[in-house]
Amino acid sequence: MKAIHNPALDLNLIKVFDALLETRNVSRAAEALGVSQSAVSHALARLRTLVGDPLFVRTGNRMEPTPRAQRLAEPLRDLLVGATRALSAEEDFDPQREERNFTISTPDSMQAVLLTGILRDAAEGDLRVSVSLLSLDPDAMLNALDDGTLDLAIGYLPEVRRWHDRRVLYRETHVCLFNPALVPVTPPIGLEDYTRYPHLMPSLRGGLTSFIDDELAALGTGRRVAASTTQFLAIPMILTQAPMLTSLPARLAQLCADALGLAISPLPFDIGDYEVSMIWHRRNTGSPSHGWLRQRMAEEAAKL
Repeated sequence: MKAIHNPALDLNLIKVFDALLETRNVSRAAEALGVSQSAVSHALARLRTLVGDPLFVRTGNRMEPTPRAQRLAEPLRDLLVGATRALSAEEDFDPQREERNFTISTPDSMQAVLLTGILRDAAEGDLRVSVSLLSLDPDAMLNALDDGTLDLAIGYLPEVRRWHDRRVLYRETHVCLFNPALVPVTPPIGLEDYTRYPHLMPSLRGGLTSFIDDELAALGTGRRVAASTTQFLAIPMILTQAPMLTSLPARLAQLCADALGLAISPLPFDIGDYEVSMIWHRRNTGSPSHGWLRQRMAEEAAKL
């Protein structure tokens, strides 16, 4: 009992430690916590005295954790999450009775494939939840999870932060999509035709190269990317009027082919498949409403 009532044990100190571990910067940690920089510095001094270790050492503009801080990271994070969960007023969640807005970031390609079911139910009145859909670039997406403006991120997410949790939803691959009236080739398209026609490339960052070009370079060839766009769903509409090829996720390509009379072909080289995952900040793991959202996304993915 004495350990529980130890005046040196302060949950606010753990929150400061966690914020510094996330941001590696005193001013950003203060901003995230809604306190002054001096308050963070004072809390860090108390932590150093309590633990008997510097915990964070300034390296340039960053505060890098010491080995002791790295060992403390997971148990203190678990303690903070557990306390937040225990003190939460949210005991249960009924999406048919309770209003709740969820903010989700995912490319429009996955919005069309994965989110139709939950949006349909919300529109028909079966659910009282609403959804705000964003399409953030990867860095902005991870930062939005951290600052609490984003509930869930869905996509090809090979790199996440240690305080994010992940669940794989499904596996996906890419196929070639084109208008057979404007690109007179018969599936399966060969490498010569694939590289002969100009390409319209999806790119979340707005670039003109992707993993497709890496594969082509390994084969000793290349393609001409005439344009790129961050909007996946604009591509099939453009293809109805332009003699171009594109490489899109297979499920989206099938939706577009069925709706617009476009043709699908396997790629003329093997790129394998990849995982589509959802990630969230660990502080939301125990939230009933957030848990409902994650389970609903998993159920929608299982139907694909």
